[in-house]
Amino acid sequence: MVLKNFACTVPRSLSYLPLRKVVHLFGALFPVIAVYSGKETAVGLVIFLTFLFLGMELIKPKIRSYSLFKVLWRKNEYEKFASAPLLYLVSILALLLLSYRLDEGICYASIVVLAVGDGLATIIGIHGKMCYGDSSKTIEGTAAGILGAIICGFPFAGPLSIAGGIAGMYVEARSERSDNLTVPFAALLGMLVMQFLVNIYVSITA
Repeated sequence: MVLKNFACTVPRSLSYLPLRKVVHLFGALFPVIAVYSGKETAVGLVIFLTFLFLGMELIKPKIRSYSLFKVLWRKNEYEKFASAPLLYLVSILALLLLSYRLDEGICYASIVVLAVGDGLATIIGIHGKMCYGDSSKTIEGTAAGILGAIICGFPFAGPLSIAGGIAGMYVEARSERSDNLTVPFAALLGMLVMQFLVNIYVSITA
């Protein structure tokens, strides 16, 4: 009976593009680049990709007929500016810059939540059977996103990645738009709050 109450009644999104989500997952490489090649290298690469994307948007009318772009752009992005990829790159860039001021491990783990957590939530969720009410997003997708975000974020933030994964995927499950912006910063906030609470507990019990 409980599982029946979560049965999906809303048609699944037709804008799901597997290759686009694979590219989405590769965003998790930016923290790795920052660790092994330096933050400046990672920041420079994101800035380069951002300008490359903006350049592609400018010439979109001339290249949108190519098959490669048909598997990367959603239908509503053929005529309009594709804001989602830009927000994705801007979020990664912002978190890399914040890592100069905040705990870099937490900032890197937040990027992982965006790239891996959000990516898996769609890749696994599209095949899920249990939805949230009248939403097309699935419980299976959220669970996969949380698990992936925690496992891949753990090397950067340790146990704090649990708070980041849960916070980020909670927002993802409720977001309809701009999740490339809301998910990573929800994860960042979740980990910062948890870090603050842990520090208070340690100071009290020390």
